[in-house]
Amino acid sequence: MTGCATVIDGGPDAINMMTSDGSRVTAEVTTRMGTQTVILPGLVIVPKSCSGVKITVLEEGKIKQSYAVVHSGVNPWIFGSIVFGGVIGIGIDAISNSICTYDRTEVVPIVRK
Repeated sequence: MTGCATVIDGGPDAINMMTSDGSRVTAEVTTRMGTQTVILPGLVIVPKSCSGVKITVLEEGKIKQSYAVVHSGVNPWIFGSIVFGGVIGIGIDAISNSICTYDRTEVVPIVRK
């Protein structure tokens, strides 16, 4: 069972991005793979990575432009790779970017004019 994090929790992460006041807004989500425009609140699919995801709320109507960063953390399944897969398991997880994962829920701050 080498590469536990890849086997159990591989593939992209789905982050439920909510707004701080429940407003429906347009935002740009920037990851290491590029930028996508999304409507928040909503489910946003991002590739696994150990780098942050930048969220830019676009200015429109009574909403000011604002920013947030979603930081990744250690994927708990990596410990299975350490125990059962050793160096090979960790290597597989590192190549597939499964060492890190994002929280499943993020609240994006909304700033009013």
